[in-house]
Amino acid sequence: MNDLDLLKDLRRATPEITPAAAAAARDRLRAEWTEPARGPRRAVPRGWSPPRLATRAVLAGALGLALAVGIGVAQNTGDPRHGVRPGTSIANAAVLGERAARAVENTPFTMPRPDQWIYHKGQSAQFRGDMNTWWLGMDTRRMNTWEDWERVDGQGSAQFVGGRLQVRTPGRREDLSGDLVGYKAPGPDMYRVIKELPTEPGALLRALYDPDTLRVPDNPDAPKNVPRAVRVKPDDRSVFGTITDLLQRPLPPKLRAALYRALPRIPGVSVQTDATDAAGRHGTAFTNTFEGWVREMIILAPATYRYLGTRSYAVRDHVAQGEGTVKKGSVLQLTAQLDMRVVGKPGARH
Repeated sequence: MNDLDLLKDLRRATPEITPAAAAAARDRLRAEWTEPARGPRRAVPRGWSPPRLATRAVLAGALGLALAVGIGVAQNTGDPRHGVRPGTSIANAAVLGERAARAVENTPFTMPRPDQWIYHKGQSAQFRGDMNTWWLGMDTRRMNTWEDWERVDGQGSAQFVGGRLQVRTPGRREDLSGDLVGYKAPGPDMYRVIKELPTEPGALLRALYDPDTLRVPDNPDAPKNVPRAVRVKPDDRSVFGTITDLLQRPLPPKLRAALYRALPRIPGVSVQTDATDAAGRHGTAFTNTFEGWVREMIILAPATYRYLGTRSYAVRDHVAQGEGTVKKGSVLQLTAQLDMRVVGKPGARH
């Protein structure tokens, strides 16, 4: 029996592959082609390495055979009421990253000026207690809707307090006697950072793990007794958080696409195919469990891959030393981004 006859015999007992399964298998192939190898490797003689292209070709052949005989990947059939399209297949985080990147990398964009402002409108769950009893988690039945403004160059922030717009800028605060009572340092100059970040996923991750990338420059006008920021090397959780923060901002499409492609390279990142934000919108999420007890999510719209919001919760009980115990299932963060745009001044919404 030749190879074609063998393939025919295998094919007779196998149901016809669906278009969705075929698309998902192709996505997996593309993801494996571009995703770096993970995990320990067996030792090989010094001076020799397996041919990368040949290794990928073997993988392609294996996936090609899977397609030929109708072996698909797990699919999320979805529920239209939940905002997940029927037939959508998300095989792994690399597939989600690649799909999201392709959806956004060619969208129109104009880089904001340093003196412009970013308007944010969002929704978030309220604390069961307050910030001093954070371990009690959030009450997901009670939501706050909020607005704030952030100057692009980090030199100001604003929000409404008691119906009045309060604009805060860096600088010293003195009492009536002229004694220093406080000092607000400049925020990160995200305009500068965003322009300088690389758009190749590997290089981007290296930059985000570098403590100097998001360092706030010392302000020469700050008093001598103002403590300087301590540089701490970012870990996986803080890099995941930095990407979450960046995705909430106006970004060049190539950088946004690179962030989506970089997320699956953070160890432990996987996919949740139906996650709900604070506004009740359903989407697909990058997710990871950190320190063995807290699961965090970045939720994207299922069709457009637009950033929707975040969710984090405890997957087991956790004792916060000197504070309290986080109970399994406690929601620690639940947010939704309702609007984000560049405006000319604080208080403007359009």
